[in-house]
Amino acid sequence: MSNQNDNIDETLQINQNSQNAENDYKTDENQTQQEPKDELTELKEQLEKQKDAYLRLLAEFDNFRKRTEREKFEIADLVKGSVVRDFLPILDSLEKAHLACTNDESIRSGIELVLKAFKQLLEKYEIKEIDTKSEFDPNLHEALMTVESNTPNKIVQVFEKGYIYKDKLLRPAKVSVGKINEDKNEEV
Repeated sequence: MSNQNDNIDETLQINQNSQNAENDYKTDENQTQQEPKDELTELKEQLEKQKDAYLRLLAEFDNFRKRTEREKFEIADLVKGSVVRDFLPILDSLEKAHLACTNDESIRSGIELVLKAFKQLLEKYEIKEIDTKSEFDPNLHEALMTVESNTPNKIVQVFEKGYIYKDKLLRPAKVSVGKINEDKNEEV
């Protein structure tokens, strides 16, 4: 009987060992299946992070390109404005010579041609003369003096023309401005 009990114990032990082995196999299989799932999830997350970083870098580069392009045009405008500002005294001298030249018609017509070409060039590059027929604007005009006038704040005389380039002041117009005499108003 003892042999039989030993056989039963041994059979039970074998059955239990095989069940344990089967359970271990299932656990290993589950872990093996879970590990690829975890690894796949981790790889997907890494891919998303890399994709996000790539898109951010791409957007940053696009912004850099646009900013550089805009700055290039701004610098070109500054250079154009600076060059034109240097030529304005020459234009003033030509206009004075045109007004002073009354004797010789051929010289006068030659100066007129040069003035016309100069003004066409200014127009081509969007350089405009500042309006001096309106009221005084301290943003566009420089008041050199005030004179008595019936209409206050009206430009009376222009000493030097002013110019703007793309809404940027190149040179203010130098003018005299009308002012009502305070003493006369008090007497009345």
